[in-house]
Parts: sequence; C-alpha cells; structure tokens
Amino acid sequence: MEASGISREEKIKKLIETAVSLIGRPYEYGAYLNPAADKKIAFDCSSFIQYIFGKVGMELPRSTILQAAAPGKEVSGKTGDEMMPGDVIFFEGNIGHYRHDLFPGRKIFVGHAGLFIGNNRIIHATNNVSVSGVVGQFLNELPAPPYNIVLIKRFF
Repeated sequence: MEASGISREEKIKKLIETAVSLIGRPYEYGAYLNPAADKKIAFDCSSFIQYIFGKVGMELPRSTILQAAAPGKEVSGKTGDEMMPGDVIFFEGNIGHYRHDLFPGRKIFVGHAGLFIGNNRIIHATNNVSVSGVVGQFLNELPAPPYNIVLIKRFF
C-alpha cells in the first residue's frame, strides 16, 4: 500500500503509527522482508526501518549503512536538538559497517538505526542485554557505547 500524494505530516503520522503497531515483535538479525506475504514476524534494525518507510511509499535500502547514505537531509548535530519526529537516527552499534566511498571526506561507521518519534524517544528493533525486539525507548536509556549517534537523516 503506497502512501504517495499525502502530506509530510500525514506520512510522519502513518510512519509512527506503523512503528508503534510493531512494538513487541521479536528481533532477528538479518531478517528480510517478505513482500508477497506483507507480514513481518521478526525484524532487525534495518529491516524495521525499511518496512515502516515502505508503508508510506518510500523505498530504502536494506542495510543501515546504505540507508544512512540514501538521499535525504542530514540533520545537523548529534545531540538530537534538531531532530523531528520521523527522522532516522543512525548509531555506532555493536556490529557495523564502513563505506567511506558513500561519505566523501568522512569516516562513517553505522551499526544500528532507530526512528525518532519525539519527546526524546525512539522506536527500534534491538537485541541488547536488557531488551530485545521492537521497542520504544528514551534516547538516554540506550547504553553509550555502543549507541553513540553517528548521523541523523530526514527522508521527507
């Protein structure tokens, strides 16, 4: 179901509603989407981001590093002061990838992604010591390291 032709605000609302509806789904590293079934039983962080953005008509790549490099507006600062609901936060994470060719002049290491929903909260698919699955958390609840913010992107 594509959500093209709707306003930015409506897309963000649908994006967040979709993310919230998936809270509680289990985590599975390397989980891939099954477009034929349009049902996702488990997610990892990048398949979660790919899935929810797909529900508002935006195709994003499968991996976090390629999502971070996808066209969009880079939000300045890493503190979150400039973030708006619907932004994607890319973190260092426990497992990550370098692709220096995608970020000329910078060394970017990305290993995790989450959707910022406002009020210092994100929804993401995680598998760390204290929590696993699709969850909502406050940014300050994330252990740093490994959850150091590397990049923030606004896709619409």
